[in-house]
Amino acid sequence: MTSTCSNTTVEPFAGEVAWPYWQTLVEAAIKHGVADSFFLDEFAQSDSSETVTVERYLALFSQGVGGCDAFGMHLGRAVMLGTFPVLGMTLLSCRNLKQVLAQILRYEGLNHDLGASTLVFGASNSRYIWTPNYLYLPDLQSEVSFQLALSVFSGIQTFSPLLIRQTIPVECVGFMIEKPKSVNIYREFFQAEVLFGQAHNFIEFKSDMLEQSVVGGDMASFTALTAYADGLLGGASHNTIVLQLQRMLPPALRRHQFRVADLANELNISVRTLQRQLKESGTKFQFVLDQVRRDLAEYYLLEKKLSMSEIAFLVGYQEQSSFNHAFKAWKGVSPSEFSGK
Repeated sequence: MTSTCSNTTVEPFAGEVAWPYWQTLVEAAIKHGVADSFFLDEFAQSDSSETVTVERYLALFSQGVGGCDAFGMHLGRAVMLGTFPVLGMTLLSCRNLKQVLAQILRYEGLNHDLGASTLVFGASNSRYIWTPNYLYLPDLQSEVSFQLALSVFSGIQTFSPLLIRQTIPVECVGFMIEKPKSVNIYREFFQAEVLFGQAHNFIEFKSDMLEQSVVGGDMASFTALTAYADGLLGGASHNTIVLQLQRMLPPALRRHQFRVADLANELNISVRTLQRQLKESGTKFQFVLDQVRRDLAEYYLLEKKLSMSEIAFLVGYQEQSSFNHAFKAWKGVSPSEFSGK
């Protein structure tokens, strides 16, 4: 995707969405009467071997949000095994829910570059956190960002009976957006308290649910399917790991948890494996980190909505002076000169 502000063009990376994931969106949009003829014609001319860009997916998704109340929830209800062709079968072969969640983190990129998952395990309760792709949805409190997270959480609840023959009991659900006028529809769906104005989007459940066995889980099939999924991750392009990092880094920078060890942990791989994959891609972690920081800084500066200190913090710097020095090294001018302030 190309994001244009003022007279400068910033190109973070070309994110994609797998065709079955796109198909589920199109069918939900048709069902709820929010798909115009342009999208329908485009869908009719595509086939299951193709992908669509994140930009195209979000264009139709935004159309659905604008034309149907709680569209994200309706989309989540529409997911099925075929929505996640490789990942879905892998999840069905897992031993328990903990293994299921680990595979979602590892292979989420096979389905889309729309956002990133994180798991926070606790002694009593655990949280599954989902953050929209900040490079395409910089306003994490927008209605589209909210509905996209809602579609993910609703999809989990819709898919879970295939795994454990019941909907996962939820303790509470949280969203970053401010509280909307009507929340009962969400409370009724999740059968739990729904909180707004939170630091991140999350769905929370009892930690002992992680040991819930997957019905029919088969470790022999699991081994074969994960090997196949690993082949897809590696065979699609060595740049897959770069795309994953580019998707994960913006929210990690906001949390100031962007060391190579932090990202490796999110990917469920060792630091050595991450560095090796980056080397095979012809790059290094610091180069990818600087690229994302630079692109985000340019976006913020050209938007002219944030102070220099706020921008410095959002791209991972504790001190504005350090940000100023880095930006001048990237662009040859200071942040204030670049933005015209």
